[in-house]
Amino acid sequence: MTTKRAILVGLGSYGRQWASDCRDHEGVDLVGFVAHSERSYERAAKEWGVPQDRLFMNLEEAIERTRPDFVLDVTPPSAHREVALTCFAAGVSVLGEKPLSDDADAAREMVRAGQEASCCHMVAQVARFRALPRMTRRLLEEDRIGDPAQLDAALFAAWADWPGTHYVKDPYMFLIDLGCHHFDTMRYLLDKDPVSTQVISWNLPWGWHKGDASHVAVFDFPGCRAVHRGMGCSNGKANWPGYWRIEGPKGSITWEDGRLFVGRERGLATPECEEIALSGYDRPTGRIAVLEEFLSAMNEDREPECSGMDNLGTIMMTLAAAQSAREGRRVTISRM
Repeated sequence: MTTKRAILVGLGSYGRQWASDCRDHEGVDLVGFVAHSERSYERAAKEWGVPQDRLFMNLEEAIERTRPDFVLDVTPPSAHREVALTCFAAGVSVLGEKPLSDDADAAREMVRAGQEASCCHMVAQVARFRALPRMTRRLLEEDRIGDPAQLDAALFAAWADWPGTHYVKDPYMFLIDLGCHHFDTMRYLLDKDPVSTQVISWNLPWGWHKGDASHVAVFDFPGCRAVHRGMGCSNGKANWPGYWRIEGPKGSITWEDGRLFVGRERGLATPECEEIALSGYDRPTGRIAVLEEFLSAMNEDREPECSGMDNLGTIMMTLAAAQSAREGRRVTISRM
């Protein structure tokens, strides 16, 4: 694999995790780090050990000085447009943290700019690159339960308990930032885009988010209805990555405490329940899998999985859910 020169933009906690992954990967040479505040600049120098000649406060200067192959964008969603357009104008590819944007028009503009510049553009939807969804997709492709007609997912967690961050201050961040993980996974598993959604959301008395952090969301996919229940201010036991159940005419697939099962009862004298060993998925997962897919796409001059264009389906699904919660009505979902 050809080593790619990279700039990391956004030096918060997620940025530090990405920096560690990139430093451990032989296919990446981190040649620049861009901070958006003096505090993050100083932290990167003192705590991360980043050399002064690789630290910048300005992305344009960092690109001009280091000549990167790609930029890893780990900034808040509101900053993604500016980062992407700056990179694409310079002919630099982008691997961006999810969500693609916090605005539908900005998301479309970013995708168009990347395509016009012939740059590789990928969104880091890490959740779909884990063993549970990858093995589930394999089971669905093998027709183990037939064509899915209903998908249910439920997640309860103490999410983003970080005072002062955009996760807490901006409205509907549980739906937008956390929800887009699950919504993208729904699209990945069903291999379809939803056509509409209706969401009811609320906040609990002790909730620490400005926007609602509890919801029930219903998505209508062609031939399948998906229901997502979420609570981001739980004081109880978290159930990462959530309880999932996919129903088909020949049985169901469930995720239970991180384990995968295929079950069937109707019409059988003895109910069937088979656990699928996740060890059967032996490829990299999580951020490493995302990074390797992006690097492979660059080296092979192809569109990556979770490309900007594909991810428009996820961000429009996500923003439609937030709109439905805000306006209290069903919202039609359109990618373009």
